Amino acid sequence: MYKELVNYLIDLVKINSIFGNEKEIADYTQNILTNKLKNVIRFNNSLIGYNDLDNTKKTIGLIGHLDTVPVENELTGKIIDGKLYGLGASDMKGGLAVMLYLIDYFMSRESRFNLIYVFYEKEEGPFNDNGLQPLLEKYGDILKNIDLAFVLEPTNNEVQVGAVGTINAEIIFRGKKAHSARAWQGENAIHKSWKLIKRVNDFGIKEYPFSFNIGNRKINITFYELMNITVAKSEGAKNVIPDYFYLNINYRFSPSKTLEEAKEDIINTVKGEDAEIKFVDLAPPGKIPNKNEILLDFISKFDLPVKPKQAWTDVARLSLFNIDAVNFGPGDPSQAHQYNEYIPVENLYKSFEYLKEFLKF
Repeated sequence: MYKELVNYLIDLVKINSIFGNEKEIADYTQNILTNKLKNVIRFNNSLIGYNDLDNTKKTIGLIGHLDTVPVENELTGKIIDGKLYGLGASDMKGGLAVMLYLIDYFMSRESRFNLIYVFYEKEEGPFNDNGLQPLLEKYGDILKNIDLAFVLEPTNNEVQVGAVGTINAEIIFRGKKAHSARAWQGENAIHKSWKLIKRVNDFGIKEYPFSFNIGNRKINITFYELMNITVAKSEGAKNVIPDYFYLNINYRFSPSKTLEEAKEDIINTVKGEDAEIKFVDLAPPGKIPNKNEILLDFISKFDLPVKPKQAWTDVARLSLFNIDAVNFGPGDPSQAHQYNEYIPVENLYKSFEYLKEFLKF
Protein backbone atom coordinates (compact mmCIF):
# COMPACT_ATOMS: atom_id res chain seq x y z
CA MET A 1 0.00 0.00 0.00
CA TYR A 2 2.80 2.42 0.86
CA LYS A 3 5.16 1.56 -2.00
CA GLU A 4 4.61 4.86 -3.82
CA LEU A 5 5.09 6.82 -0.58
CA VAL A 6 8.47 5.17 -0.04
CA ASN A 7 9.39 5.65 -3.72
CA TYR A 8 8.64 9.37 -3.44
CA LEU A 9 11.09 9.64 -0.56
CA ILE A 10 13.77 7.64 -2.37
CA ASP A 11 13.43 9.98 -5.36
CA LEU A 12 13.58 13.05 -3.15
CA VAL A 13 16.71 12.07 -1.19
CA LYS A 14 18.51 11.26 -4.45
CA ILE A 15 18.03 14.86 -5.60
CA ASN A 16 20.71 17.22 -4.34
CA SER A 17 18.86 20.19 -2.87
CA ILE A 18 21.36 21.78 -0.51
CA PHE A 19 20.33 25.32 0.46
CA GLY A 20 20.36 27.54 -2.64
CA ASN A 21 20.32 24.57 -5.03
CA GLU A 22 16.62 23.76 -5.14
CA LYS A 23 15.84 24.02 -8.87
CA GLU A 24 15.97 20.29 -9.63
CA ILE A 25 13.78 19.27 -6.70
CA ALA A 26 11.36 22.11 -7.47
CA ASP A 27 11.15 20.87 -11.09
CA TYR A 28 10.47 17.32 -9.86
CA THR A 29 7.76 18.52 -7.49
CA GLN A 30 6.18 20.87 -10.01
CA ASN A 31 5.84 18.05 -12.53
CA ILE A 32 3.86 16.00 -9.99
CA LEU A 33 1.67 18.92 -8.91
CA THR A 34 0.90 20.02 -12.46
CA ASN A 35 -0.48 16.59 -13.33
CA LYS A 36 -2.58 16.24 -10.19
CA LEU A 37 -3.84 19.65 -9.02
CA LYS A 38 -5.89 22.31 -10.82
CA ASN A 39 -3.82 25.29 -9.65
CA VAL A 40 -0.03 25.36 -9.43
CA ILE A 41 2.00 28.50 -8.78
CA ARG A 42 5.77 28.62 -9.02
CA PHE A 43 7.79 31.50 -7.64
CA ASN A 44 11.55 31.04 -8.01
CA ASN A 45 11.99 27.50 -6.62
CA SER A 46 8.92 27.50 -4.40
CA LEU A 47 5.49 26.08 -5.22
CA ILE A 48 1.87 26.42 -4.16
CA GLY A 49 -0.61 23.78 -5.30
CA TYR A 50 -4.35 23.49 -4.67
CA ASN A 51 -7.69 22.69 -6.23
CA ASP A 52 -10.53 25.19 -6.33
CA LEU A 53 -11.40 26.42 -2.84
CA ASP A 54 -14.89 25.69 -1.51
CA ASN A 55 -15.91 28.55 0.76
CA THR A 56 -18.16 26.21 2.77
CA LYS A 57 -15.11 24.30 4.00
CA LYS A 58 -12.26 25.15 6.34
CA THR A 59 -8.79 25.10 4.79
CA ILE A 60 -5.74 23.10 5.83
CA GLY A 61 -2.21 24.04 4.73
CA LEU A 62 0.45 21.34 4.34
CA ILE A 63 3.84 23.01 4.26
CA GLY A 64 7.39 21.79 3.76
CA HIS A 65 10.81 23.08 2.71
CA LEU A 66 12.69 21.57 -0.22
CA ASP A 67 16.26 22.27 0.87
CA THR A 68 18.75 20.49 3.11
CA VAL A 69 22.00 21.30 4.87
CA PRO A 70 25.29 19.99 3.39
CA VAL A 71 26.01 16.76 5.29
CA GLU A 72 27.46 13.56 3.86
CA ASN A 73 25.30 10.47 3.41
CA GLU A 74 26.86 7.28 2.06
CA LEU A 75 23.66 5.20 2.09
CA THR A 76 21.36 7.39 0.01
CA GLY A 77 18.12 5.69 -0.95
CA LYS A 78 18.86 2.45 0.93
CA ILE A 79 16.50 0.85 3.45
CA ILE A 80 18.35 -0.94 6.24
CA ASP A 81 16.64 -2.36 9.35
CA GLY A 82 13.51 -0.33 8.71
CA LYS A 83 15.38 2.95 8.21
CA LEU A 84 15.48 4.83 4.92
CA TYR A 85 18.75 6.73 4.50
CA GLY A 86 19.53 9.93 2.66
CA LEU A 87 20.34 13.58 3.23
CA GLY A 88 17.13 15.25 4.33
CA ALA A 89 15.32 11.95 4.95
CA SER A 90 14.10 13.24 8.32
CA ASP A 91 14.60 16.99 7.79
CA MET A 92 12.33 17.11 5.95
CA LYS A 93 11.97 15.11 2.77
CA GLY A 94 9.98 12.49 4.66
CA GLY A 95 7.38 15.21 5.22
CA LEU A 96 7.49 16.15 1.55
CA ALA A 97 6.89 12.53 0.55
CA VAL A 98 3.83 12.40 2.81
CA MET A 99 2.52 15.58 1.19
CA LEU A 100 2.94 14.14 -2.30
CA TYR A 101 1.24 10.90 -1.31
CA LEU A 102 -1.69 12.83 0.19
CA ILE A 103 -2.07 14.60 -3.15
CA ASP A 104 -2.30 11.18 -4.81
CA TYR A 105 -4.82 9.93 -2.25
CA PHE A 106 -7.18 12.89 -2.58
CA MET A 107 -7.12 12.91 -6.38
CA SER A 108 -9.96 10.40 -6.34
CA ARG A 109 -11.47 11.16 -2.92
CA GLU A 110 -13.03 14.19 -1.34
CA SER A 111 -11.54 15.86 1.72
CA ARG A 112 -13.63 17.59 4.35
CA PHE A 113 -11.16 20.48 4.07
CA ASN A 114 -9.75 22.55 1.28
CA LEU A 115 -6.09 21.54 0.96
CA ILE A 116 -3.28 23.93 0.05
CA TYR A 117 0.19 22.44 -0.44
CA VAL A 118 3.27 24.64 -0.11
CA PHE A 119 6.79 23.48 -1.06
CA TYR A 120 9.39 26.19 -0.56
CA GLU A 121 13.10 26.89 -0.91
CA LYS A 122 15.83 28.22 1.39
CA GLU A 123 14.60 27.32 4.86
CA GLU A 124 17.99 26.13 6.09
CA GLY A 125 19.69 29.52 5.77
CA PRO A 126 19.30 33.07 7.12
CA PHE A 127 15.87 34.28 8.22
CA ASN A 128 15.73 36.97 5.53
CA ASP A 129 16.54 34.58 2.65
CA ASN A 130 13.75 32.13 3.51
CA GLY A 131 11.57 31.22 0.51
CA LEU A 132 8.30 31.11 2.45
CA GLN A 133 8.34 34.84 3.14
CA PRO A 134 7.87 35.99 -0.49
CA LEU A 135 5.07 33.45 -0.95
CA LEU A 136 3.24 34.88 2.06
CA GLU A 137 3.76 38.41 0.76
CA LYS A 138 2.98 37.79 -2.91
CA TYR A 139 0.23 35.18 -2.61
CA GLY A 140 -1.30 36.16 0.69
CA ASP A 141 -4.76 36.29 -0.93
CA ILE A 142 -4.52 32.49 -1.30
CA LEU A 143 -2.59 31.55 1.82
CA LYS A 144 -4.70 33.71 4.14
CA ASN A 145 -7.48 31.14 3.61
CA ILE A 146 -5.53 28.62 5.70
CA ASP A 147 -7.29 27.97 9.01
CA LEU A 148 -4.57 25.63 10.28
CA ALA A 149 -1.19 24.75 8.78
CA PHE A 150 0.74 21.56 9.42
CA VAL A 151 4.46 22.23 8.94
CA LEU A 152 5.87 18.76 8.35
CA GLU A 153 9.17 19.32 10.14
CA PRO A 154 10.57 16.26 11.97
CA THR A 155 8.64 15.64 15.20
CA ASN A 156 8.34 11.82 15.35
CA ASN A 157 4.62 12.36 14.73
CA GLU A 158 4.19 14.38 17.89
CA VAL A 159 2.31 17.66 17.71
CA GLN A 160 4.84 20.35 18.57
CA VAL A 161 3.29 23.72 19.29
CA GLY A 162 4.82 27.16 19.25
CA ALA A 163 8.48 27.86 18.54
CA VAL A 164 11.12 29.67 20.53
CA GLY A 165 12.32 32.92 19.04
CA THR A 166 15.97 33.37 18.10
CA ILE A 167 18.28 36.36 18.13
CA ASN A 168 21.95 36.50 17.18
CA ALA A 169 23.73 39.60 18.39
CA GLU A 170 27.32 40.55 17.61
CA ILE A 171 29.12 42.10 20.57
CA ILE A 172 32.33 43.92 19.67
CA PHE A 173 35.00 44.96 22.16
CA ARG A 174 37.71 47.36 21.03
CA GLY A 175 41.07 48.05 22.64
CA LYS A 176 44.54 49.19 21.64
CA LYS A 177 47.36 47.15 20.14
CA ALA A 178 50.71 46.82 21.85
CA HIS A 179 53.59 44.37 22.03
CA SER A 180 52.70 41.64 24.53
CA ALA A 181 56.03 42.25 26.30
CA ARG A 182 54.82 45.80 27.04
CA ALA A 183 51.14 45.09 27.46
CA TRP A 184 50.63 48.17 29.64
CA GLN A 185 51.03 50.30 26.51
CA GLY A 186 47.88 48.80 25.02
CA GLU A 187 44.37 47.77 26.01
CA ASN A 188 43.41 44.10 25.68
CA ALA A 189 40.02 43.82 23.94
CA ILE A 190 39.65 40.15 24.98
CA HIS A 191 40.26 40.90 28.64
CA LYS A 192 37.54 43.56 28.53
CA SER A 193 34.94 40.92 27.78
CA TRP A 194 35.24 38.69 30.84
CA LYS A 195 32.39 40.19 32.84
CA LEU A 196 29.99 39.79 29.93
CA ILE A 197 31.11 36.20 29.33
CA LYS A 198 30.45 35.40 32.98
CA ARG A 199 27.07 37.13 32.88
CA VAL A 200 25.98 35.10 29.84
CA ASN A 201 27.33 31.93 31.43
CA ASP A 202 25.30 32.66 34.57
CA PHE A 203 22.08 33.26 32.59
CA GLY A 204 21.18 29.61 33.12
CA ILE A 205 18.01 27.97 31.87
CA LYS A 206 14.78 29.85 32.46
CA GLU A 207 11.50 27.92 32.38
CA TYR A 208 8.29 29.30 30.84
CA PRO A 209 5.35 26.93 31.45
CA PHE A 210 2.13 26.99 29.40
CA SER A 211 -1.06 24.98 29.86
CA PHE A 212 -4.34 24.56 27.99
CA ASN A 213 -7.23 22.12 27.86
CA ILE A 214 -8.41 19.71 25.17
CA GLY A 215 -11.75 18.47 26.43
CA ASN A 216 -11.00 16.94 29.82
CA ARG A 217 -7.31 16.61 29.03
CA LYS A 218 -4.95 19.27 30.36
CA ILE A 219 -1.83 19.94 28.30
CA ASN A 220 1.20 21.19 30.22
CA ILE A 221 4.28 22.24 28.29
CA THR A 222 7.42 24.20 29.14
CA PHE A 223 9.65 26.32 26.94
CA TYR A 224 13.23 27.07 27.96
CA GLU A 225 15.10 30.33 27.49
CA LEU A 226 18.83 30.10 26.98
CA MET A 227 21.56 32.62 26.21
CA ASN A 228 24.90 31.37 24.94
CA ILE A 229 28.08 32.66 23.34
CA THR A 230 28.44 30.63 20.16
CA VAL A 231 31.32 32.39 18.38
CA ALA A 232 34.41 34.17 19.73
CA LYS A 233 36.97 35.71 17.41
CA SER A 234 39.96 38.00 17.52
CA GLU A 235 42.66 39.03 15.07
CA GLY A 236 46.41 39.54 15.21
CA ALA A 237 49.69 37.86 15.99
CA LYS A 238 50.39 35.78 19.09
CA ASN A 239 52.69 38.41 20.54
CA VAL A 240 50.36 41.38 20.01
CA ILE A 241 47.76 42.64 22.46
CA PRO A 242 44.46 42.43 20.54
CA ASP A 243 42.55 45.60 19.80
CA TYR A 244 39.44 43.74 18.61
CA PHE A 245 37.33 40.94 20.05
CA TYR A 246 34.02 39.69 18.68
CA LEU A 247 31.42 37.55 20.44
CA ASN A 248 28.15 36.21 19.08
CA ILE A 249 25.34 35.86 21.60
CA ASN A 250 22.64 33.39 20.59
CA TYR A 251 19.40 33.89 22.53
CA ARG A 252 16.49 31.46 22.44
CA PHE A 253 13.44 33.05 24.03
CA SER A 254 9.90 32.17 25.05
CA PRO A 255 6.83 32.54 22.78
CA SER A 256 5.44 34.80 25.49
CA LYS A 257 7.92 37.52 24.49
CA THR A 258 8.06 39.87 21.53
CA LEU A 259 11.20 40.46 19.51
CA GLU A 260 11.56 43.89 21.07
CA GLU A 261 11.36 42.46 24.58
CA ALA A 262 13.98 39.84 23.69
CA LYS A 263 16.29 42.50 22.22
CA GLU A 264 15.93 44.42 25.46
CA ASP A 265 17.07 41.32 27.37
CA ILE A 266 20.31 41.29 25.41
CA ILE A 267 20.78 45.05 25.76
CA ASN A 268 20.39 44.72 29.55
CA THR A 269 22.86 41.82 29.61
CA VAL A 270 25.49 43.91 27.81
CA LYS A 271 24.64 47.11 29.69
CA GLY A 272 27.59 48.71 31.42
CA GLU A 273 30.15 47.14 29.07
CA ASP A 274 32.37 49.17 26.76
CA ALA A 275 31.08 47.28 23.73
CA GLU A 276 29.04 47.67 20.57
CA ILE A 277 25.88 45.62 19.92
CA LYS A 278 24.76 44.69 16.42
CA PHE A 279 21.62 42.59 15.95
CA VAL A 280 22.25 40.45 12.87
CA ASP A 281 19.53 37.78 12.82
CA LEU A 282 16.15 38.14 14.46
CA ALA A 283 13.48 35.46 14.21
CA PRO A 284 10.21 35.93 16.11
CA PRO A 285 8.67 33.15 18.22
CA GLY A 286 5.72 31.07 17.05
CA LYS A 287 2.46 31.44 18.91
CA ILE A 288 0.63 28.50 20.48
CA PRO A 289 -2.73 28.10 18.68
CA ASN A 290 -4.39 26.55 21.72
CA LYS A 291 -7.84 27.85 20.77
CA ASN A 292 -7.80 26.53 17.20
CA GLU A 293 -10.72 24.09 17.00
CA ILE A 294 -9.23 22.14 14.08
CA LEU A 295 -6.01 21.54 16.01
CA LEU A 296 -7.86 20.54 19.16
CA ASP A 297 -9.94 18.09 17.11
CA PHE A 298 -6.81 16.61 15.52
CA ILE A 299 -5.04 16.10 18.84
CA SER A 300 -8.15 14.68 20.48
CA LYS A 301 -9.01 12.31 17.61
CA PHE A 302 -5.72 10.42 17.89
CA ASP A 303 -4.81 11.26 21.52
CA LEU A 304 -1.49 12.54 20.21
CA PRO A 305 1.36 13.70 22.45
CA VAL A 306 1.77 17.48 22.53
CA LYS A 307 5.21 18.99 23.06
CA PRO A 308 6.74 22.46 22.85
CA LYS A 309 8.94 23.26 19.86
CA GLN A 310 12.22 24.06 21.60
CA ALA A 311 13.64 25.39 18.36
CA TRP A 312 12.74 27.83 15.60
CA THR A 313 10.66 26.79 12.59
CA ASP A 314 8.48 28.60 10.07
CA VAL A 315 5.50 28.14 12.39
CA ALA A 316 6.79 31.45 13.73
CA ARG A 317 6.82 33.07 10.28
CA LEU A 318 3.25 31.91 9.68
CA SER A 319 2.29 33.42 13.04
CA LEU A 320 3.44 36.81 11.76
CA PHE A 321 0.83 36.50 9.01
CA ASN A 322 -1.87 35.41 11.49
CA ILE A 323 -1.90 31.83 10.23
CA ASP A 324 -2.23 29.24 12.99
CA ALA A 325 0.34 26.48 12.53
CA VAL A 326 1.95 23.54 14.29
CA ASN A 327 4.90 21.26 13.59
CA PHE A 328 3.83 17.70 12.82
CA GLY A 329 5.95 15.42 10.67
CA PRO A 330 7.37 11.91 10.30
CA GLY A 331 11.05 12.72 10.63
CA ASP A 332 13.15 11.92 13.68
CA PRO A 333 14.40 15.27 15.10
CA SER A 334 17.58 13.61 16.42
CA GLN A 335 18.52 12.76 12.81
CA ALA A 336 18.29 16.31 11.50
CA HIS A 337 21.63 17.52 10.07
CA GLN A 338 23.35 14.22 10.96
CA TYR A 339 25.90 12.16 9.06
CA ASN A 340 24.08 9.26 7.32
CA GLU A 341 20.72 10.77 8.22
CA TYR A 342 17.75 8.39 8.12
CA ILE A 343 14.04 8.20 8.82
CA PRO A 344 12.22 5.22 10.37
CA VAL A 345 10.01 4.00 7.50
CA GLU A 346 7.22 3.24 9.98
CA ASN A 347 7.10 6.95 10.82
CA LEU A 348 6.21 7.70 7.20
CA TYR A 349 3.29 5.29 7.27
CA LYS A 350 1.95 6.62 10.56
CA SER A 351 2.21 10.28 9.52
CA PHE A 352 0.31 9.60 6.31
CA GLU A 353 -2.37 7.61 8.12
CA TYR A 354 -2.92 10.27 10.78
CA LEU A 355 -3.31 13.04 8.21
CA LYS A 356 -5.34 10.95 5.75
CA GLU A 357 -7.81 9.86 8.41
CA PHE A 358 -8.20 13.39 9.72
CA LEU A 359 -8.61 15.03 6.33
CA LYS A 360 -11.01 12.58 4.67
CA PHE A 361 -14.79 12.57 4.97
